[in-house]
Amino acid sequence: MKNYLLLCGGVGGAKLALGFKNSIDPMNLTIVVNTGDDFTHLDFKICPDLDTVMYTLAGESDTSKGWGRKDESWNMLSALGEMNGETWFQLGDKDLATHIQRTHLMKSGLSLTEATHTLCESFDLPKNIFPMSNQPVETYIQTKNRLLSFQEYFVKLKCNPPVTDFVFKGLDKAKFNQDLNLSVYDEIIVCPSNPYVSINPMLQLTALSQHLIDFSDKVTVISPIVNAKSLKGPTAKMMLELDQEISVVTIAKFYQKYSKRIFIDTSDSKDSARLNELGYEVHSANLIMNNTKSKNSLANEIIQLLESR
Repeated sequence: MKNYLLLCGGVGGAKLALGFKNSIDPMNLTIVVNTGDDFTHLDFKICPDLDTVMYTLAGESDTSKGWGRKDESWNMLSALGEMNGETWFQLGDKDLATHIQRTHLMKSGLSLTEATHTLCESFDLPKNIFPMSNQPVETYIQTKNRLLSFQEYFVKLKCNPPVTDFVFKGLDKAKFNQDLNLSVYDEIIVCPSNPYVSINPMLQLTALSQHLIDFSDKVTVISPIVNAKSLKGPTAKMMLELDQEISVVTIAKFYQKYSKRIFIDTSDSKDSARLNELGYEVHSANLIMNNTKSKNSLANEIIQLLESR
């Protein structure tokens, strides 16, 4: 069995990561998660994408929303609202426990990777989920009128302001997770996550970006666009606002220097020739992962193809 590295954002990436978790030995799987949307709120270190991946793989996520914990209660948030505190970022009681523990661990001197692995242990997960960096990188959304922090744009303003650009702060000090050796991975999977705000923060890290460019034959992109729509989140909206075609072709162009292989949904097969012209080896599959069976099926299809190479 080959060694697989998954580059993963939040909900969409977590779905495919679960399919991989259910399909291969954890010793052959490493999941690197975007931390560009991490932020400090009410003095707690909050890592939305890391938590979504962790909860999903542990069977603890609220599948109706795709984020947060199942069987959640909201007593703290209700009480905070009664005190006129900030309640725009939804913190459930069980979810809050994760943020309290992470903050405590990091204030005790642990790195974000070490804190993540300690949390993984508490959810009976192997230590194969890694933040993209142990140093903070902050994603900002440039709109026509002002620069917004990612969570302000995504949660507080519900992605409403039109996007004109993206800014990543902290790159001068951030390094790709130095606990990982990229040379040990036979295949690298770009999960179906938002390319602009979930994967692009990782691509800003020089060691990872250069490795993908140097070994683009090992990189497989899974499209987050299906039939001109986002599988999840504001990807299609951002494409429209950036004056880009809402299609798998735009996804392919975004990753063109990093990858030579792409999976698209069967509904987008009409674009295969255009993708071939961009230098891609194209594979079609059902990319809509709305239950465990479809998540496992897509992961198995990708693995079978790559194992046969």
